[in-house]
Order: sequence, then C-alpha cells, then structure tokens
Amino acid sequence: MEQRIELAPNCSLKPATATLFFVSTCLFSLGFALFFALQGYWPVLPFWALEMLVLGLSLQASMRRGKYTQTVLITESRISLVTLSRHGAQKQEFARHWTKVRLRSPPRRNGTSRLTIESHGRAYEVGSFLTEEDRCRLAERLRYLVGGMNESPPLEIANIGDRR
Repeated sequence: MEQRIELAPNCSLKPATATLFFVSTCLFSLGFALFFALQGYWPVLPFWALEMLVLGLSLQASMRRGKYTQTVLITESRISLVTLSRHGAQKQEFARHWTKVRLRSPPRRNGTSRLTIESHGRAYEVGSFLTEEDRCRLAERLRYLVGGMNESPPLEIANIGDRR
C-alpha cells in the first residue's frame, strides 16, 4: 500500500493564454502611448516600453514557475520526495520509521512558515509555493500518514482519514 501526494503551484494561465494576454495588453496600451506621443508627450513611449518589458518578464517567470512540481510518495518503509523544476529532477528518500514532519513558524511576523520532512540530520522543504492554509493542511495530512518518529501508522488505516 502506498500514498501519493502531487503538489503543483496554481498557475491559471497557460502559455497560449499568456501570449494572447501580453499581445493584447501591448497593443491596447500602445494606442494610448501613441496618442499622447502625437500630442507632444514623447517620453511616454520609453516608459510604455519599459512597462511592457517588466510585464513580459513577469509572465515568463510565472510560466517557468508553473512547471515546478513535487511528488511525495509514502510506502510502508520509505518516504520519497521527487521535485521537478527547471534545474531537473531531484529525489530525496527517507526511512519512514525515522522521519519527522515539522512545520516551522515564520521568522518574521508576516513571513511564511516552512514545512520540512526531516530524518538523520537531513531536512527537505515541501510545498514552498503553497498558501499558508494549504501548507498547514498538508502538514496535518503528512503527520497523519508518517506518524511521529519511531511510530509508523499502517497506510491502510491512514486511508480512512484521507480527505482529498
């Protein structure tokens, strides 16, 4: 028996939609920029170009972020974490019996917490792109599936409490 949890950031724009959005925004705002440039306010054009450059770079970063995924696979004896990013795939494995799930408080007042899976002096962050609420729910679910250190609940029983 095994449990698999797939995590991915919420990126609502697909590449074709992002391109359409970017082109339509550029054309729409260029109309206003040209109107003011023809009125003699020519400095509007460099600022328009700078604004569209920043928008394009932001969309590109968002599209790259959408390819980031994490998979947590929990078996009777092991916990495997596979992270796919633009840098390739990374795999971490932990012995389930000696693993601890820890949700660390944010270092600053308005910061974000960190969810880590730890064992034998190694720690790996999970779900860094999740909202605070989703990270807390994931921590609760992982604690339920993994158990505390030196205790590993049977995965068949863990399925009963699975709410997703």
